[in-house]
Amino acid sequence: MERTASCLCGDLRITVEGEPVRVNMCNCTECQRRSGSAFQLGAFFDEGQMKAVEGAFNVYSRTGGSGNQIDLHFCPTCGVSVFFRPQARPSILGIHGGCFADPDFPSPDTAGWIKRKHDWVVVPDGTKTFDETSK
Repeated sequence: MERTASCLCGDLRITVEGEPVRVNMCNCTECQRRSGSAFQLGAFFDEGQMKAVEGAFNVYSRTGGSGNQIDLHFCPTCGVSVFFRPQARPSILGIHGGCFADPDFPSPDTAGWIKRKHDWVVVPDGTKTFDETSK
């Protein structure tokens, strides 16, 4: 199964093959700010699952709560961050779950930074949780 994620204007697209190896619901304050929401959904794929990146992008690097760098790839036209690369795990590609705009997208199997979760956010049953970063 191929999946394509895109920014709001559609200029930046990334296509991957198969299911994500992990779907993480991150509640850290950096992800809250980046997403403009109470949490961000990150779908992780092995580098070999990436089939194509189409369109121009800019990169913003930040330090995550773990102390490791994360490179966010975003559309220069609409500003939406579509995918990211955690420098500590170069063989992994993260794609922001909302960019798939797919109501059938898999639910999270992990949830990190629970200690920063908004009280009203409900973590799906069966999701493995971590007080800080997910392992």
